[in-house]
Amino acid sequence: MGRYAYRTTQVFRSSAARQRRRAVAQAAGGLGMSLVMVLEMESGATVEDVASTLSGLNPVLQGKRIIEGGLLSGSRCGYGFQVHRDPVPVRARGMRVPWRVGLTMTFHFRAAYMLDSLGQIYQLIELFADQHPHRFVLSFQYERIYAVRDECGLNLVWKIS
Repeated sequence: MGRYAYRTTQVFRSSAARQRRRAVAQAAGGLGMSLVMVLEMESGATVEDVASTLSGLNPVLQGKRIIEGGLLSGSRCGYGFQVHRDPVPVRARGMRVPWRVGLTMTFHFRAAYMLDSLGQIYQLIELFADQHPHRFVLSFQYERIYAVRDECGLNLVWKIS
């Protein structure tokens, strides 16, 4: 995935960042093979916007600040951020949109926890869509679109049964 932003203005790869990611991954079910959901948010969305939404969901924190990464409440789903200083195109397969991505949030979980994790991710994006006007795309490893927030509102393309 590249570099993760654990602070609002820094994007770095350090041993402390690796240790934080490792702790989140271990809490999410181990360091083995994990699945990844990717939330690509339009330029203008900030880590603070996401942190304000996360604070309403009471996530289990790694460290003292929500934006340092952690687990979504009620599941074993770890999350992290990547801030794009120069906005990039949406990478989710098949998506052609007029906006560019400024913030990417990744969710990591084991296959055994997929339904619980998806429930928590959907809860997060629904609340985020209610609180903020930013457009976004949620995909499974950039391959399959699960949700799209655009000018028409939030569309959960892939429903959880």
